[in-house]
Amino acid sequence: MPSNESREFSQFCAAVRERLSNPDLDLATVRDIVETVHTVAKEPEGVTYAEVDAGGVEALWCVPADSEPSTVLLHNHMGGSVFASMHCDRKPAAHIAKAAGMRSLVINYRRSPEHKFPAQIEDVEKAYDWLLGQSYRPENIASVGHSFGGNLAVSLAVRLRDRGAALPGAILSISPWCDLTLSSRSIDFHADVDMVLTRGLLELFRSCWLDGTGVQWTDPR
Repeated sequence: MPSNESREFSQFCAAVRERLSNPDLDLATVRDIVETVHTVAKEPEGVTYAEVDAGGVEALWCVPADSEPSTVLLHNHMGGSVFASMHCDRKPAAHIAKAAGMRSLVINYRRSPEHKFPAQIEDVEKAYDWLLGQSYRPENIASVGHSFGGNLAVSLAVRLRDRGAALPGAILSISPWCDLTLSSRSIDFHADVDMVLTRGLLELFRSCWLDGTGVQWTDPR
């Protein structure tokens, strides 16, 4: 039997999808609706927050009590490059940080379509370099993210490798969106049970991020 929490979460997702089904909504309104997803997450106890300029990138520290000060999670939020923010991801980032016993720096990378590829990964790289400037050692930095943020978590390491820079000590990539060709048949097979994503929404994310850049969907970046 599904738990009460599972049923409540399903009801919340259904309500959000219903609100987003209005084709007349503008981007700002959709972003406001998506930003409410944090309300279904429980506030982690014993975590403090502080906004910071991380080398020109807006970011948010999540600092669990008694966390190890010399290690850090560099956290990238969800949202397909279009939606969500460091504020929306504050609670999940803090829960991960608390479980790891480490502080987390949540990046508010620039969003598309206002800022196309590669603006997002450039912001993550700037924040990583800023952490190095704050005396964090590369091996004590973990690159973290989920969904689109999971893509960025891996892309950071690839970008650093290609420039010959020191790599983060670990990567935690949770349900990453890595195939922009949208070739997986599961997108259609599970369309009737997916509580959040649709092929149309993924196509919108892809269009906002890459249209006009000359970058192909099959580009390994």
